[in-house]
Amino acid sequence: MKRNSEEEIRKLHKAQRVALYWLLGLIYSAFIGLQLGRVQAIADFNYSLHEIMYVPLNIAMFIVPVLLPIYLYFSIKYLRKRGRVKGNFKATIKAAVVIISVIIIVSIVNHQFHELSTGGVFKLEEKLQEKGKYYLIFDDKKIKVSMNEYKLVKVNEKYLVNFIWNSKTPNKGSLETIEPIY
Repeated sequence: MKRNSEEEIRKLHKAQRVALYWLLGLIYSAFIGLQLGRVQAIADFNYSLHEIMYVPLNIAMFIVPVLLPIYLYFSIKYLRKRGRVKGNFKATIKAAVVIISVIIIVSIVNHQFHELSTGGVFKLEEKLQEKGKYYLIFDDKKIKVSMNEYKLVKVNEKYLVNFIWNSKTPNKGSLETIEPIY
């Protein structure tokens, strides 16, 4: 009876680990694909390759919600069957690293999903220089620019501007392109 119970515990542990590895593999590959898909140089080089970078994310959006309850089911069943056992330091560190990395990935993706791109003709309202960084004020948004861009533009002139900003910090952004309008 005890041997049968130990074998069942081993099987549950293995099932839990397999589900966890699949879950983490999907989450990490989706995150890496999302980050590589955001690289403009890849899109400029080969747009099909750029689109392929998003495949792991698209797969993960459908499979992770299915895998997560499976993993939780095996984890709960394993912990109930095994009972309370003194924790292993190495396993605790692994669990902490996994949890922290997933939290970091979720927070980065959440931040990135709130990014917006704005483009159009804007009148330069003001130029700012703070702590060695350069900013232009367009449409009440403080847009970070390079020193070269800062020196080439003039206040109260109109420019064709494209910049990225985040809806969580709507008054800040970073310049993508700027062209003078004649």
